Amino acid sequence: MDSRKESGGAYQELIYTLRNIKKLNKDNIKFVTISVSKNLKLEKENFEHYYFKLNAFDRYIAYLRNFNSLIRGVKKYFFFPNKFENFLKKNNIDLVYFIGPSQYSLYLEKTKFFMTVPDVGHRENLEFPEIVDSSEFQRKHDIFKKSLPRALAVITNCKIIKEKISFFYGILKERIFLINHQPSSIIEEFKEINENKLIEFRNKFKLPLNYIFYPATYSPHKNHRVLIDSLKILKKNSNLNLKMVFCGDDIGYLANLKKYVKSHDLENEIIFLKFVDDEYLPYLYLDSSTLVMPSLLGPTNIPPWEAFKMNKPVIYSDLPGIRDVLGDAVFYINPMEPENIVSAIKKIHSDESLKNKLVLKGKEKLKENYLNSSFNNFFKIIKNYRNIQKTWNL
Repeated sequence: MDSRKESGGAYQELIYTLRNIKKLNKDNIKFVTISVSKNLKLEKENFEHYYFKLNAFDRYIAYLRNFNSLIRGVKKYFFFPNKFENFLKKNNIDLVYFIGPSQYSLYLEKTKFFMTVPDVGHRENLEFPEIVDSSEFQRKHDIFKKSLPRALAVITNCKIIKEKISFFYGILKERIFLINHQPSSIIEEFKEINENKLIEFRNKFKLPLNYIFYPATYSPHKNHRVLIDSLKILKKNSNLNLKMVFCGDDIGYLANLKKYVKSHDLENEIIFLKFVDDEYLPYLYLDSSTLVMPSLLGPTNIPPWEAFKMNKPVIYSDLPGIRDVLGDAVFYINPMEPENIVSAIKKIHSDESLKNKLVLKGKEKLKENYLNSSFNNFFKIIKNYRNIQKTWNL
């Protein structure tokens, strides 16, 4: 595991997975966690935890042992050892689950594994620098091409991503399992407003009431620019007194966004927050009027589910396959058309019945998601492997 807390959705997927393992582990399977980062704090999750990280030389050796034909032929007799495999063997770990596509899956020789693949954006969205530049495309493609065919199973979160994984990498659909999204744990566990915490939140952040909210990493595919353009149009053509609040981790794009906002004289209308601690996240939703998410990649995003839980209407990109996931619980927009987003914002803020309908539909969609929870597919993968393992592990 290498998901930093600031990574947002990836980290929340990690916590969701760990808590569901604890809740649904009826067969008392022993799980341990392994991270390549010492900054990943998981003490509250109460798993036996190991830190393990290979240096560049050891990673190269492990890679050669698997993918160099000459080395594969002689490694049994003389060659540098695979330190990752030896570490797993020493700690009696015989099955590995990767929370996301990890280069460490390339280093496994005998140990079986399965992994989650949230999307295949590097094959579809070649325009975005953060997805394909600086060898990022090749890094991801190498993992997918070499690891997925060897994986016992692949987990993803919706049918359209399953179809694309199978199409791009030739994986049997029978080996691709769906586990649907849920709100992040802090939102999931939020029951009632703590007035002291609400006051603390408002004093700390000093945000306006009734703002448009967009929690997302500051990166081009998250498409903050279109919301900036939308707000400028909205200020000119309506009487709505709305501001925008963004929050998320900065991967190097935030400075450009702030410069763009300044060039449009919107510095007092848009508030940029960096990563916000979990304890304040529910209150960011509570004080907002609407979640607007014009992301150009999906439908692998958690915020709509969080907004459903917090009774907020959602405006969301009309991406391929998204209607199969969110149904009629959101107001769909063209994420490249600011005027379309402005129209959606106006409609929701001027039509109370539409707003209430979206909130109700969101609650229904979330309830449906809970009822159809598919996390047992995680244990199904393990159980199937254990049954087959009996043929040789006597």
